[in-house]
Amino acid sequence: MTPAPAVVVRNINIAAEGRNMTNEELEQEIRDVSESIESLAEPEKPLSKEEKRHRDVLLLKKEILDNIKDAREKNDKSGEIRNLMTYGLLTSWGEKHPYLMSIVQSNMRWGAF
Repeated sequence: MTPAPAVVVRNINIAAEGRNMTNEELEQEIRDVSESIESLAEPEKPLSKEEKRHRDVLLLKKEILDNIKDAREKNDKSGEIRNLMTYGLLTSWGEKHPYLMSIVQSNMRWGAF
């Protein structure tokens, strides 16, 4: 269930350096997450508890990445930075600490208003 080592290193570097993703990195990350979500979708068998949790994390990652992309298209720097920080937190700590994931999700809900 863990992502490929190259993806983990790329995510940790982005979070640790506090730098922006390039458009190419953003598109690659969206493709990686989408492929991971699709690989979990097997209608023949139900997902285990761990697989459901992993799917939820992937869906949250995809939502944040889409928000980053939308903010870039709208030239909303504050929205882009906020979502990049949220993505950095999620990729570096969120999968290991489910309580942090709930904080990230509540933050995203409040940001929608």
